Amino acid sequence: MAPKKFTLFLAAGTVLVTGCSSLGSTAQPDGTASPQPEPSVRAVPKVPTDRLQVTRPLDKYTPDTADDTALKKAEAVVVNRCLRDLGHRQHPLDENAVAEAEPNIYEFLWFPEAAKNGYSLPPEGPEKGSWDDTATQTEKKLLSGKMVTYKGHQVPKDGCYGEAGRELTEGASPPSKFEEQGMVITRVSDASPRGLIESYVSVIRQTLSLQIQQDSRIKRVISRWSSCMKSDGYKYTSPTEAATDARWQTNTGKGPGKAETATAAADMACKKRVRYLDVVVAVESAYEQRYISRHAEQMKEFLDLRAKWRKNAERITGA
Repeated sequence: MAPKKFTLFLAAGTVLVTGCSSLGSTAQPDGTASPQPEPSVRAVPKVPTDRLQVTRPLDKYTPDTADDTALKKAEAVVVNRCLRDLGHRQHPLDENAVAEAEPNIYEFLWFPEAAKNGYSLPPEGPEKGSWDDTATQTEKKLLSGKMVTYKGHQVPKDGCYGEAGRELTEGASPPSKFEEQGMVITRVSDASPRGLIESYVSVIRQTLSLQIQQDSRIKRVISRWSSCMKSDGYKYTSPTEAATDARWQTNTGKGPGKAETATAAADMACKKRVRYLDVVVAVESAYEQRYISRHAEQMKEFLDLRAKWRKNAERITGA
């Protein structure tokens, strides 16, 4: 099993997200809420739809693929050393694994093959360089710390994952708790730092998304998209409604039907016609930039953690 990336959507127990609150508003004396002014958008650049990633302001604060690769290799070095010290020398992690950029806007996954695959997302294969599919229960317990002793040796606190996390964050401990607008992440001690900052940024984006949904520019582009779809014979009020149509949810094992692929192709064509993704990315970027400006100290801390963890990783691997 490859070292855990700490993301919002891992199994329960890795991340604790609790609470909710009214977002994008400020309380009035009578208890009602008034919306914050919408951040200005000076330009709406064209977003390429032939790739799986787009860069937005908050991405600057998360580890890039070079950082992620350095952390990944260092984790493997520490975990393998830990396993050897416990007397387990079989099945080491790949110390030369290279991290790859992951899609960060889900609509991009549909554009290239919409007419063929409909709204089906590409299947997620095992992470390259991992041994998840062949790891034994003993190995998993040694990594997680669920086994206290092994061959007469004391397993480190939180297992070999915990050992790796402590070495990578030495002198630069991440927040044990991160809270944004009522959403809370509580870090468990055996989590790898490789995805910690991404998780914090994910929480920020989730809270901003509730404001963005109510933005007048987003509502207008969705309305234009809906009108475009109607002209092609489809009655949907939003892209989400089209993508989650109950007709597409039945998995027959034969792949998407003609109705789904035709709808998805029309959906993507209308998105291009009304510049849906262009507007969405521009508006999201405006909200993110405003957040960064208002939380300069916190964002600087993310950059400092990122830099220090990279140095720790390079020290561990001798890079």
